[in-house]
Amino acid sequence: MCKIWIFGGTTEGRLLAEYCSREKIEAWVSVASEYGEELLQEELMESGNAGNPDLNHNTCLAKKNLKTVQASSVIKVLRGRMDRYQMEEFIRNQGIHLVIDATHPHAILVSEEIQEACGRTGVRLERCLRAEGEQNKARDWVEVDSIQEAVSFLSSVSGVIFVTTGSKELEALCQIPDYQKRVYARVLPTSNVLKKCEKLGITGSHLIAMQGPFSTEMNTLFLRQTKAEWLLTKDSGRAGGFQEKVEAARENGTRVVVIRRPEEDGISLEEAMEVLKKADEGNVGELKTHLILAGIGMGQPSQMTGEVLRAIRESDALIGAGRMLESAERALQNDLLISKEGKAENRQESAAAVEKERKCYKAYLPDDVIQIVSKHPEWKQAVILYSGDTGFFSGASRMAERLREAGYPFTVYPGTSCVSYLAARLGTHWEDAAIYSAHGRELSVDRVMKRLCDPEEPAKRAFILMGGKNGAGQFCERLTQAGYGNVQVTVGENLSYPEEQIRSGTAEEMRKLEFADLSLMLLEVTDEIKNVKQLKRFEQEDKRLLSADSVGVFPRIMLAAPKSGSGKTLLTCGLLEILRRRGLNPIACKCGPDYIDPMFHRYVLGIPGRNLDSFFLPTEGVRKVLVDAVREEQAGIAVLEGVMGYYDGLGGTETSASSWEIAEITDTPAILVLDCKGASLSAAAMASGFLHFRKKSHIAGVILNRVSSMYYERLAAAVEEASGLPVLGYLPESEEYRMESRHLGLFLPGEIDRLRERIGRLADQMEKSIAVERVLEVAGMLPLRIENKEKEKAENESMEAESIAKFPACQEQKVTSRVRIGVARDEAFCFYYQENFRLLEQMGAELVYFSPLRDKKIPDRVDGLLFGGGYPENYARELAKNAAMRESIRRSIAAGMPFLAECGGFLYLHRTLEGSDGKHWEMAGVYPFDAYRTNRLRRFGYVRLLTSSGQEIHGHEFHYWESEDPGTDWEAVKPTGNRSWRCIHEKGGQIGGFPHLYYASCPDFLRKWLDVCAKGSQQKYIK
Repeated sequence: MCKIWIFGGTTEGRLLAEYCSREKIEAWVSVASEYGEELLQEELMESGNAGNPDLNHNTCLAKKNLKTVQASSVIKVLRGRMDRYQMEEFIRNQGIHLVIDATHPHAILVSEEIQEACGRTGVRLERCLRAEGEQNKARDWVEVDSIQEAVSFLSSVSGVIFVTTGSKELEALCQIPDYQKRVYARVLPTSNVLKKCEKLGITGSHLIAMQGPFSTEMNTLFLRQTKAEWLLTKDSGRAGGFQEKVEAARENGTRVVVIRRPEEDGISLEEAMEVLKKADEGNVGELKTHLILAGIGMGQPSQMTGEVLRAIRESDALIGAGRMLESAERALQNDLLISKEGKAENRQESAAAVEKERKCYKAYLPDDVIQIVSKHPEWKQAVILYSGDTGFFSGASRMAERLREAGYPFTVYPGTSCVSYLAARLGTHWEDAAIYSAHGRELSVDRVMKRLCDPEEPAKRAFILMGGKNGAGQFCERLTQAGYGNVQVTVGENLSYPEEQIRSGTAEEMRKLEFADLSLMLLEVTDEIKNVKQLKRFEQEDKRLLSADSVGVFPRIMLAAPKSGSGKTLLTCGLLEILRRRGLNPIACKCGPDYIDPMFHRYVLGIPGRNLDSFFLPTEGVRKVLVDAVREEQAGIAVLEGVMGYYDGLGGTETSASSWEIAEITDTPAILVLDCKGASLSAAAMASGFLHFRKKSHIAGVILNRVSSMYYERLAAAVEEASGLPVLGYLPESEEYRMESRHLGLFLPGEIDRLRERIGRLADQMEKSIAVERVLEVAGMLPLRIENKEKEKAENESMEAESIAKFPACQEQKVTSRVRIGVARDEAFCFYYQENFRLLEQMGAELVYFSPLRDKKIPDRVDGLLFGGGYPENYARELAKNAAMRESIRRSIAAGMPFLAECGGFLYLHRTLEGSDGKHWEMAGVYPFDAYRTNRLRRFGYVRLLTSSGQEIHGHEFHYWESEDPGTDWEAVKPTGNRSWRCIHEKGGQIGGFPHLYYASCPDFLRKWLDVCAKGSQQKYIK
């Protein structure tokens, strides 16, 4: 028999209960209050389905102050509020199969608790939605997202307010000026509600305590009696009397403020009844086993948490490595085993628990675990055991991803990590530590010491989880050989076990000792060691410099393609991951002005990517960006990703600003990525054509993308024969690592599901199908040289002087006055050039980041604001809901604060913005006009921008959205052709428009803007 639980307290909940009672479907029905129970009883009595009063009974449920009432022969009412833990316990104890959430549309927190409890127990959940009310809005209908927004709006207008939102929101309404005179509230006639109203000062004629439902005529009568100019209501749908309230307001001429109902997915009342019918017939679907991913600490029962011990005791099966299973069995026999009531059990009871049949399975790989669980549908709960903490170098994260894919409900229980345990045993902390794992993976000494000796943000100590071949003794040997034999080392072995041992000494003293396979190492360095490390770094950099005619020497490679969409970004990310795994410390650079691809590079490497763009900068500027990036990150290799087609440059007919030109400027060998989907011998023709299109093409190899392993060898042979280029491997097409695109390019890293896993699988595949060693051979150890032949020296120096006069970015910039610049940076505003940040800081600016999505105001004591591009249209609803931030920005700018706003940032400062959902949302309101979506690309490509003061700065445009007024203070000129147009609003230091600016193309523009910010700062502080 299917066991059903309905969350009611609404008309829909009562109708579902009445349906179950009429159809003889047994169900529990939850209501929050005594009043809700009374309404339910009335519904059942009116339908003739109420139970015999003699059979009614009240009992205490699980000591939670929850009352159960037998409302009919098949309906049991559960009265009282429950949190998700109580819900979860009830589901498990009663064996519930199906839950229907028919709570109020605005009871968001309750629905979230229900969803969480069902997710943790694996029970099927259906959300019963209330039917929509009429959406024919009057012209003066005002919609808001919350009671706080309603209060803000009603505080800005005058007139009497008739409130029908219920008693919960009354406290917020007390913020309205003169609320005791303006507010008339209609509430339920219960003692608790009346006491609350009296406490808030809403009494007498201003309080209407009546039970609905209310007809249109009665609502009209209330509005006329109170002389209400405003009706405040929730969009509670037809069942909530929404339609009658709106019609009454129209008839009376009362303006309406509606709190929107939250957007959610679900089924109708009729569909919910059909679900109940099928469930009663046994067609509810099998419940999947609920899995608990439990961290058991170091393995001793005394180190396990209470919830982990309870899970081990109550589970149907235990799954894990052999050592984990042994620890769990010890826990079952331990005196400290915690029962459901939280009391310690005696040894006799624990022994009885152990004697009970216990299913144990040795497995830890996700697919193996899922296979075991799938064979035992009778299990309600199984525990998967992990050593230490589930969030610390644990297989639990991979397991969780696989369980989601397989549709298994699961809960993660944390454990005590070996790091926190050892830190506690040593009386120290680990909040400022770097943490690494050498268990089953390579870890270079240089990587650890670089972090400990970082000149700007050094870690105070490093914890390293050792294991297998990478034991503590071996690592101490490598430290000594690298010149760090005097580093202080502490090693903890068999932590928490009786044979626990903690030993300390220098790396040189510890290198010959033997340690347990699984141990934890702590490294701490002195200032003397840090100084030695700095000296070594400077020596290494000096060796890289060849002469006055050269900039540097380092391996580098470019991945380019005949066209966009060939797989450059995909293969670049995979190659970066492989190089990162090998400890080669790669950096990544993107050719051209793209923002999104460098975000993927940063996602893989954890360090900012750079843009190499020969329209933004002259030859020497491009080289300097690359060499500075290599030096700053102490990179072992640079990977450049091309832009568009390899030879595609300005205007589509030149090679200027193309990937080829960047390869030419930086003397970088290129690997051509050929998309072979739907092509065969044509791939050979493309390789040959691209190789010979320029005398010096820099193309040194080919990778075939989207080709099967069966066809690869034949196609590779054809390409090599036609072009003479080596084919370095292939990548088969797979959904496991494919990346989706949209109107401005790829989806952002944070928007792609399981991206870390996808990149990991991509790198695994590339290790198999691409000759990475040959790729590294192509990269070589190449100098980046400034050509300075004697006969051309005078001419080059003249050209260089002219270039620097136009593009001063190659020279060091003088620092202007110290200012604090607030930078809007989150998911909605993420398009920034790293070199822009670098130049701002060189000029003395302190960058303070904030989120227009989440923060409530701009940062304190900032002197200017920077709003970059991004996707505000995709987050328009969230940006609109953050009214506090919008107001903070509007007031600051109205008071004269300078700002730079580009593209998406410019859209955010409009009065309204049409979001991706087609709705128009209120924005910061700095500009008194609206932004809207178009059905085509409005602007695309490079622009030279002439400012109102006559300066020239270079930029780039790419947008589908348009503004009612894009500005006329600057002139934009295309670098090819004769097209130009007016753009950008500028008033003092307040600048906003669609172009993305590259500050290093005109540093003087940025310096002058910062000076404006500094002057405002001085005036502010004088005040």
